Amino acid sequence: MLILPIVNNKRVMNVEIKLKGAYKMRQRVTSRDVKAGDIIVNREKYSESSFHGSKDAKAPIDFIRSKSLLYPRDFLVTTREEMETGSYDVYQVPQPPKKVSDGLDELYSKSITDMLCEIPGKPQRGRYVSFQDLGIEENLSDEKIDTLQRIIKDERDSSTWAELFQKSGISDLPDTAAFLNHFECTVLSDTTIPEDSLQDTLKALSNINTRDYRNLKKYYRMAQTNADIYMKISYISKIVFDKPMTLKHADASKQKQYIKKIEEGEYRDVA
Repeated sequence: MLILPIVNNKRVMNVEIKLKGAYKMRQRVTSRDVKAGDIIVNREKYSESSFHGSKDAKAPIDFIRSKSLLYPRDFLVTTREEMETGSYDVYQVPQPPKKVSDGLDELYSKSITDMLCEIPGKPQRGRYVSFQDLGIEENLSDEKIDTLQRIIKDERDSSTWAELFQKSGISDLPDTAAFLNHFECTVLSDTTIPEDSLQDTLKALSNINTRDYRNLKKYYRMAQTNADIYMKISYISKIVFDKPMTLKHADASKQKQYIKKIEEGEYRDVA
């Protein structure tokens, strides 16, 4: 389970992030032709490819794209085996979006790896995601966002935007927002804590400087930087696509959604 810690509205939230459209098409299966913990694209197997065993964090998405050039279609991801039965689950996953940056490709690959590491019937291990560590913020400079704002404000014909973005060297901004829209972000409500409580805990532990204190401080800093980067991307999505990024709330009905909207004049206050 990929967990995105994020600060919003004076709360520190843990958000599960996973690929939209990926679903378990089969559960508890075994097959001679398909191994557990594998990616199958157009009958090509990740386990038998030159990408397997690579130390490159982007190897899964590189494999998927390389085997999808002629026939881009849904592919399969198999989980690890259940030790008692030797069975595993099978995901069907849509094609990845076009490449925007190494950091986004690494995030996509982490999502695929998360499926590969899943064990049927076992609780999933949580793995934190830091947008900053992935380098996702590197292309989101204030100067580039200012240029984006100016183009959209001066040119009302949206059909010309793509060409203007390309000429100005800022096409990666809307592409970043579009890429992240391939992920579903769901707030794990039972894990949300008031930001004030976390700050008080850090203050109380600061004098002893233990490993727990340092880990908690790192976690809080990660949540803050994730929030800053998420807000920028949400703002870009709002002004380009008229649709801010969304954080869903997991509940019984699965109908409620939390939507953080950022108006044009608010960006400078949050970025």
